[in-house]
Amino acid sequence: MDFSNQLGLLDSLNEKTLEENSPVVTSFSLSDWQAKGVLRAIDCQWIEQLAQHVKEGNPDQGHSAVHIAGALCSAYLGAGHICIDLATIWQRPPEGIDLDELRTALGNSGVKSVAAWCEALQASRLVSLAESVTERPMVLAGTRLYLYRYFQYEQQVLNYLEGQFSVAPFAVDAGLLAQLFPNQAEEVDWQKVAVANAASLPFSVVSGGPGTGKTTTVTRLLALLVAQSMAEGKVLRIELAAPTGKAAARLTESISKAKADLPLSDEVKLAIPEQASTLHRLLGSEFGRSRFKHNKENPLHLDVLLVDEVSMVDLPMMAKLIDAMPPHGRLILLGDKDQLASVEAGSVLGDLSYGIDNVYFQPEWADRLANLTGENLAQFGNPSAPPISRALTLLRTSYRFDANSGIGHLAKAMNAGDSQAVLRCLQSNYADVEWRAPEEGQTKADIATLAKGYDDYWEAVRQNFDIAKLYEVFSRYQILTAVRQGEFGVEKVNAQLEQYFYQRGRVKDPHVWYPGKAVMLTRNDAALGLFNGDIGLCMPDEFQRLRVWFMQPDGSFTGLLPSRLSEFEVVFAMTVHKSQGSEFDQVALLLPMTPSPVLTKELLYTGITRAKKMFTLWGSSGLIRAATSTRIQRYSGLVDELWH
Repeated sequence: MDFSNQLGLLDSLNEKTLEENSPVVTSFSLSDWQAKGVLRAIDCQWIEQLAQHVKEGNPDQGHSAVHIAGALCSAYLGAGHICIDLATIWQRPPEGIDLDELRTALGNSGVKSVAAWCEALQASRLVSLAESVTERPMVLAGTRLYLYRYFQYEQQVLNYLEGQFSVAPFAVDAGLLAQLFPNQAEEVDWQKVAVANAASLPFSVVSGGPGTGKTTTVTRLLALLVAQSMAEGKVLRIELAAPTGKAAARLTESISKAKADLPLSDEVKLAIPEQASTLHRLLGSEFGRSRFKHNKENPLHLDVLLVDEVSMVDLPMMAKLIDAMPPHGRLILLGDKDQLASVEAGSVLGDLSYGIDNVYFQPEWADRLANLTGENLAQFGNPSAPPISRALTLLRTSYRFDANSGIGHLAKAMNAGDSQAVLRCLQSNYADVEWRAPEEGQTKADIATLAKGYDDYWEAVRQNFDIAKLYEVFSRYQILTAVRQGEFGVEKVNAQLEQYFYQRGRVKDPHVWYPGKAVMLTRNDAALGLFNGDIGLCMPDEFQRLRVWFMQPDGSFTGLLPSRLSEFEVVFAMTVHKSQGSEFDQVALLLPMTPSPVLTKELLYTGITRAKKMFTLWGSSGLIRAATSTRIQRYSGLVDELWH
């Protein structure tokens, strides 16, 4: 990759130097920033130990510019960033560090400009340059600084994409495409365009909000690929996957339903797989090992891989997935680009689809798609469109929310970052949206009101419903929280809900296992075939022994003795992050009473779009306004390399 565009910035940045008479604070230490909460203990320890190992610098005499950059790089990684941009930090330090404080700390080691900071890093034995990477702990690419492993992950993704861009397009049967989309729409049928586009390419991304028909679209895409393959006398090996068990089960159910409506023969329908697995299962997660069974040396045995809910996939997982793809395999990514980014580092779907809202293709590609689909795409041709734009399609029409849907209007306003429109939606008389602002002096969550949503579930527990039906009843309602700690955090709310249920006789003892207890795993357990985010319900088996029942991707249930579970938490309430990949009839989203950096428009949008029939927002107008105008921003090199 060419990093000269960033290196060229250094000349202009060179002028923005520290004043020669800046004060020198010799007592500065990384522990000062740790005490402020800017750095974690691990951020300070790893760079100090590495520096000592290569005998570079002496922390007792003040931390060098290399120490500062390394500690910040580690801290930003912990916050989900792939790298740090030194030029950005030079102008805008992380929250908790004053600009003069940062520049003075750097000035102590002779660094008085971004260029000088980069030069200090280039001279360090801890840093290699992106143009000639060696196995040193950090990599400098222009003004971006990475930890070595994450630079490698990013390069794997970029190199894979570069390879896919050079592959000649595949032939697509226009007649079969027309058969799959028999109805002519007045506006552009983006589902049809998405199928034609993805069928032409070895790599494609289909993005869209809730109800835009993503699974309907990819089911028709798979039907097209299967039918074309059968006509050639070939059998396609297709695999379906999602990040979590719940998302895999939803994908299985959605494709199973969508297949029934296909205007194709039963033979074609039967050849379309509907069984999805988790990414961990697909790649072969092995107990006690960080590597997967499938990798470059042992690739997946498939021709087509469809991955749903890609917004949840972090950069390391995407790199490992790409690493396991066979050379001839097609990769189709599906997801909502506007949802929360992955819990771990990176926002791969957001980076890949950075410019997708402009809906443009290179002119010759727009002509090809127009010829295949019969759609008028002339206005979407742009000579300056980058190669990645060819692989992207955005579905824009929501078929779930009509013009009278408050949830639909609220989600649209939130996604646009329009706080005035958000508050208008909340204050309107929509039947499917409710806003509960906190009462004056309120300091605790209204547990009694929140708990009412589980009345049907506890009645189902009392009647000893079979586990499949009980799971369906439980999935109708969910309390979501924005934060983990505090009175309105998931931990406190769950504890209060259990106590509330106990006081009303629904739970005999909240401190032990009881019928109806709902838990979520917080760690992968490959030995049990269960993964972080899987939800289990505790109910007796036919011998009246309590077991925790987990839904498998195929819709079946596995019952385990509670003693076999090690790391889990109660899940009558869950964080918005944990809700990704799930949908519920009714959702209650609980915001804290005080500002928090996690309150962003992506978090509220994700919470809103988990609801299918009813959404209730608990929070103050001030926090809602602040969240609506705050966007998640994660640093990586993908946007620069793919879009700029």
